[in-house]
Amino acid sequence: MRRMEFGVLGPFEALVDQRPTPIPRGRQRVLLATLVLHTGEVVGVDELLERMWGDRLPGSPRGALQICLTRVRRWLDVQGEGAARLLTTESAGYVLRLPPQNVDLLRFRDSLRAAEAAAERGDLVGQWAALATVLSLWRGPVLADVHSDSLQQDVIPRITEEYLRALEWRHEVGFALGRHDRLVGELLALTRKYPYRERYWGQLMRALCRCGRQVEALDAYRRVRTRLREEIGVDPGPELRRLHVAILRNDPAGVPNGAR
Repeated sequence: MRRMEFGVLGPFEALVDQRPTPIPRGRQRVLLATLVLHTGEVVGVDELLERMWGDRLPGSPRGALQICLTRVRRWLDVQGEGAARLLTTESAGYVLRLPPQNVDLLRFRDSLRAAEAAAERGDLVGQWAALATVLSLWRGPVLADVHSDSLQQDVIPRITEEYLRALEWRHEVGFALGRHDRLVGELLALTRKYPYRERYWGQLMRALCRCGRQVEALDAYRRVRTRLREEIGVDPGPELRRLHVAILRNDPAGVPNGAR
């Protein structure tokens, strides 16, 4: 059987023997994406119906699901003889069986586990390397070209949060390794992209401060405070406020130096 791989950490993609191949559109695309997200796990009929149609179910939802499943199996067989056997029927639903290394989301999580193991050993360089692998798998917004309100609201935000936390972790490791100057540009971009994520603002302030750019660090605090007050009606949280005071007082002990 030819090697089939899927990517969900960005636009939905399928590779056959490392070459891109077109993916079905419409409901079949949503069905396949849902099964890939749960590779190796049984996905129940109700969940598949929710992901594919939400509250706009067709007249015969199970029949419509069976038609889509049949078409996805045909598509799989076109990619490689016998590939339809990858999609099996179980008593509780359906499961797509692929080696974990053939799905970028599973490789992403496997590399996160490698970073956690390095953290348990106290290996900062090992954490940095594993997290670099994690982040290299990210190609953009998860499944942005898969049109499913249910996936976009219930599933994709959780995966995106895994990525954002991995970024935060990498920054902390970078601080502990003394790589503050390498992080400033990335953190500036992240605070523009996620302006309400206070952890990134705090990390930006710390990176600037450790680079001797206290004035810019204080200006970053002013900008996030203004945005939060004007757009949400709240002040920065206690962690960010404490960091601001430490920078004002030129207190290095109040500016954490990283490590998880």
